[in-house]
Amino acid sequence: MALPLALASAGCSGIDAGVDYPDNLPVGEVDQHLLTPEGEASPSVGLNRFKIKPEVCQGIETHAMTQPLAPDDLARFLESIGASVQPKKARGNLYWFDFPASEKSKDSGRRFVRLRLAVLDNSEAASRDLHDALLLHGPGWWGIRRSNLAVLAPKTDLDEALAFAIKYKLVCWGVFTYAGNDDTYVVPGPYLQF
Repeated sequence: MALPLALASAGCSGIDAGVDYPDNLPVGEVDQHLLTPEGEASPSVGLNRFKIKPEVCQGIETHAMTQPLAPDDLARFLESIGASVQPKKARGNLYWFDFPASEKSKDSGRRFVRLRLAVLDNSEAASRDLHDALLLHGPGWWGIRRSNLAVLAPKTDLDEALAFAIKYKLVCWGVFTYAGNDDTYVVPGPYLQF
């Protein structure tokens, strides 16, 4: 089964998130965590050109979840990898996870990267919610999905999104998905759920 990934071009459109991602992301080291679709080293970061190495998630349980999850499940996972980020209820079934962002931001509103977590009825609804949210926001937005939870992350280029998702092991917790120009693309990795 081929699972494509889109590469966001420098001139891509999409709703501006108004977020400065952290300065300390290992953007230049992303390729060391990737393989070609055939499992070889030195992939290109682009459409159908890479997957995430299993070693990225060594020691982390990556089996597919079938039971419903709650926001605290993501919070416990983040705490287990050393990132203490607690959910804040936004409204109804929506929660925010605020990660520290660039310290160089002059605007206090840009000092965190806010991930939106939606709690849905089942995995199909979560998959549909993430897909629809990514298409609505446009190229450069990304997210993860696990069981009935869909997490939407602010727009950035693919290298930076991957660096963030690898640093916080989000690629181990859920299915990484990236918005291209006219579709969403799933990145094959250690955690995979249909």
